[in-house]
Amino acid sequence: MRIAAISDVHAVGSAFAEALEAARREGFDHLLILGDLLTYGVAPEETVALTRQAVDRDGAILLLGNHDQLYLDLAQGRTAYRDGLPDWLREAIDWTTERMEVDSFRALPWRESWVAGPVFAAHANPFAFGDWTYLNDEASMEQASVALATREGLYGLFGHTHRSRSYCSGRAEVHTLPSLGQPRHRNDPLLRWTMAQISDNGLTLTSHPVPFDRAAHCRAINATSMSSQTKSRLCSWFL
Repeated sequence: MRIAAISDVHAVGSAFAEALEAARREGFDHLLILGDLLTYGVAPEETVALTRQAVDRDGAILLLGNHDQLYLDLAQGRTAYRDGLPDWLREAIDWTTERMEVDSFRALPWRESWVAGPVFAAHANPFAFGDWTYLNDEASMEQASVALATREGLYGLFGHTHRSRSYCSGRAEVHTLPSLGQPRHRNDPLLRWTMAQISDNGLTLTSHPVPFDRAAHCRAINATSMSSQTKSRLCSWFL
């Protein structure tokens, strides 16, 4: 089984288009989009349109991330999550909300998690949906391994941290995948998607970098109406 996995797109439409085409060239049994389509990038309409195309053309499995749930909540007048965020991030969210097609976003076939054979996938972790705990240290990875084992999963695929990490305790393997739209690993600043291959020998993950014009991305951010502080923060991951 070959799973092409794309995580944390964050409205970087050009990279998303590149990753989708690359995955199609490689071939897959399942296309898995691990959530967080929007925020931080400035191509929300293109990102939603590409997602809908992937669902219709490729049967893409689309998982709910915390940023996806945020926009679904805002569409229903629930603002608690947004209100607790820093000023610059609230501004980026408001800018995105004004430019996205809310009905198209809500109409996407969202799922909280996905299971295929020995694989369990969710945006953040194998805990209860809405628990956005980051799997960013050995203790949280061990907790995730235990939770996976109770779900009878051998392999867990997650996004959310924007960093690639793997952990195996003998119970279940836990893997966090790199971000396509906002890399946060200081030693690996490339935008990436992942091919996960399951065979009798276990799980193999292959990370694929995506060609990306970082300067053009920052120019697009700087051309928006957002404040200089917010634009600076949004560009900071790409400098």
